[in-house]
Amino acid sequence: MLFAALALGATVHAPAQAPPAPAPPPSAQFPYLAPEAAPHFSAPPRHYAPPEGFSGYGWGMLRSAFRNLPADAAAVRAAWTQGKRTGDELFCTGRGLEKCTEEDLARVAMNNHYEGDGFHVLSEYYNESQGFRFPTSGVVMHPVVYQFCANWHGMRKRVPARFEDLNRFCGVRMLFESETRAQVRELPADHVTRYDLVLSELMARYGKPEKFSRRGRVTVESADDPVDAVRREERKFSSWRWCPAPRDGLETRCDASIVMSIDPEAGLGVVLFSTPALWQYAHARESIGEDVEERPPDPLYALLHDRPYKAKNSR
Repeated sequence: MLFAALALGATVHAPAQAPPAPAPPPSAQFPYLAPEAAPHFSAPPRHYAPPEGFSGYGWGMLRSAFRNLPADAAAVRAAWTQGKRTGDELFCTGRGLEKCTEEDLARVAMNNHYEGDGFHVLSEYYNESQGFRFPTSGVVMHPVVYQFCANWHGMRKRVPARFEDLNRFCGVRMLFESETRAQVRELPADHVTRYDLVLSELMARYGKPEKFSRRGRVTVESADDPVDAVRREERKFSSWRWCPAPRDGLETRCDASIVMSIDPEAGLGVVLFSTPALWQYAHARESIGEDVEERPPDPLYALLHDRPYKAKNSR
């Protein structure tokens, strides 16, 4: 459900300055790829090295500087938010019935402020006939969606005259196809999936994601048991994040964050590059309205913050 919502007009990623590749054909069977036949990837950097942009364009560049995108956006979304409060908590020093003094309230008012407030607009562009190919693994990403964010303060629903000066490059999302869980069951246990290739390429370029570790496994089988009698564990497909914001945080602390996730039942994966401006937009979308139970969660916010996504009235 999350990937279906994102595919309607969100963001996609591909390696910076990678050569364009034609759009891939409809889903096909994935042949067995043995570990020794898989591409060799370089060792990951010791520390996370955030992407500086995409396809030769740096983060923060104006939309008007892009020459390879359609004139009209595929999707435009907006939200207004009061922002996220930062500063001192209210700590009362008074005594008796009136524990909070005027000085306490004044101190909090002076030290507290809101970040990420105002209007946030996200515009998304992509060319249906173009994709990007990872240079080492050869995995084709399609479609590639370019995202542009604009933010201004105020409460009036009026687009400022200088909107073009505010609309800046803030993220990229790309989708890729991988083996479904059902297809993996029919392949040898050591088969290298497209998911594995994309993860390895991202790590070779940008470093290991948060909480990443590899653990070896030893399986002891009885010589008397037939091969078919050995129960094979289900392959695990995890979501990975590079430099995410703290839980429910307003934005990433890095110039750009990376998210890689997959729906193993459908075999559809996503890689997202996101700048702090895109995180702020997602926070604004998630904070729309007061009764969150009456509306579906924002799919972009759910992806960034690793939250379960359920459409309205789904169970």
